[in-house]
Amino acid sequence: MKKVGLWVLLLVSLVGCSTKMGYYFLDWVIEWKLEEYVSLTSGQQAQFDSALNQFLIWHRAEELPLYAKQLSQFSLEFEQASLTPAVWAAQVEQLKQHWLRTFEFIKPFIVPMISSFTDEQVKQVIAQLRVDEKALNRKYLGKDRQALVEMADKRINKRIKKWIGKLTSKQKQAIHEYNLGRSSNLDMWLEYRHEWIRLLSLALKNRHNQAALSHSLTVLMTQPDRLKSDVYKTTLDNNTEQFGTLLVRLNLLATISQKKHFQAKLDALIVDLNELSEAD
Repeated sequence: MKKVGLWVLLLVSLVGCSTKMGYYFLDWVIEWKLEEYVSLTSGQQAQFDSALNQFLIWHRAEELPLYAKQLSQFSLEFEQASLTPAVWAAQVEQLKQHWLRTFEFIKPFIVPMISSFTDEQVKQVIAQLRVDEKALNRKYLGKDRQALVEMADKRINKRIKKWIGKLTSKQKQAIHEYNLGRSSNLDMWLEYRHEWIRLLSLALKNRHNQAALSHSLTVLMTQPDRLKSDVYKTTLDNNTEQFGTLLVRLNLLATISQKKHFQAKLDALIVDLNELSEAD
C-alpha cells in the first residue's frame, strides 16, 4: 500500500518495512524523509525529536511483537498450504489495524506541531506533494493497457523474487494472468490521491484549530474509504481477493528450494522483530 502523505505517514511506512539493521538507523531515515517535505524551526525540531524518540520506544516494545506474531501465523498458513483469499484479506485487515494503533499514538504529538507550521512551511509540504503527484502522473498516464500490465508484471516479479528467489516460468505466467485479469483502477487511484492532497491542503490552512485539524487528519490517515467512490472501493476489494488467489497459486507452484528460501527469510525477519522488541 503506497500512500502519499505528510511525514507521519512516511514515518510509519518506513518503520513497518524496516529490517533489524534498518531499524537502528530509522531515526536518521525519518529525519531525511521529513526534510523532503518541510524545514522545521529549532523549536519544532526539538519537538519532533522528542516525539520520534517516544514513538520508537513504544513501537519497539508494543508493535513489533504484534508484527512478529502476524508473520508467524502467515508463515504457518503458507507451510500448511492453508492460505486462501479470505485468509489473505484477514491479513490485510490486520495490517490496517497496525496502522490505526500507530496513528492514534502519534496523533497527540503531530497535531500541535503541524498546528505550529507557518504559511511558508505549509506551502513547502503541499508543493512537495504536488511534485510527487506529477511524477506519478508522468509515470502512469498516457500508457496503454499492455504497457501498464508489463510494468505491473515487473514490479510484482521483483517483489516476489525477493522472498522466494528466481521465479519459474509458470509463476511468471500466473503473475501476468493476475495483472491481465484484475480490474483497472488507475484513474480512480490518481483521482483519489488528488482529492486527498486537496483535503489535506484545506486541513493545513485551518491548522490553528487543533480540534478540526485532529479530525481531518484522522479521516485522511485512517478512514480513506470515506474519500473513495463505491465503484473504487468495490474494485479494491475485488483486487485484494484476486491477489490472495495469486498468492495461493504461487504457493502451490513453489519449488522445495523456493519454500525453504521463503521460510528462511521469514524466520530471520521474525527473529529480528522479536530481538528488537526485547532490546533495551
